[in-house]
Amino acid sequence: MSNGLVTDEWILSYAAGGLDQGHALLVATQAAMRPEIRRKVSEAEAVGGAFLETSKAVPVNDGLLGKILERLPDVEPEEHIQDDIPSLPAPLADYLGCGLDDLDWRFMGPGLKNVRLWTGPHDERLWLLRAKGGITIPEHGHRGVEMTLVLRGSYHCGNETFLPGDMDMSDDDKTHQPVINPGEDCICLVLTEAPLKFNSLMARLAQPLIGL
Repeated sequence: MSNGLVTDEWILSYAAGGLDQGHALLVATQAAMRPEIRRKVSEAEAVGGAFLETSKAVPVNDGLLGKILERLPDVEPEEHIQDDIPSLPAPLADYLGCGLDDLDWRFMGPGLKNVRLWTGPHDERLWLLRAKGGITIPEHGHRGVEMTLVLRGSYHCGNETFLPGDMDMSDDDKTHQPVINPGEDCICLVLTEAPLKFNSLMARLAQPLIGL
């Protein structure tokens, strides 16, 4: 499921206001980092607006969406210019209301810390992960979708490397063991739709303490 970008399905749901707080913040944060996502969000919002404007006058049929798209002007997404490169994407910065160093980071293993940001009605969890350069995250699988957006630093899984702005999407068919690339800390915004499935006994014993 990994291709570096949030899926069109999530973008459409976000534009329609159909995502919960955690998923919406994740999409908005990647949109602030990736112009192609901002463009898709703008286009989806324009389609929705045009549909609402024409739905009373034009009968709904199989060709309606295509006609609306043809009538829409090219949408130029608003560019979010930041004063300094290390700053957080605007949606996440607004949500946190403080800097990363001001958060209550919790120990979750050697070189690993996390901060829980949001818990959903079905135990979905949005959290920040901070990992030291060069460490290996314990191998784990998933009981649902895991979406990891890289904010700073980078990591790799096998032949895939994830850089700032990339989204790593995994589901219950995937077991992986991310390796943080040497250098700066890797900071990620992570949404898990169910608790992780750690393979090692030590990680499973620690799981109730770290809340993931």
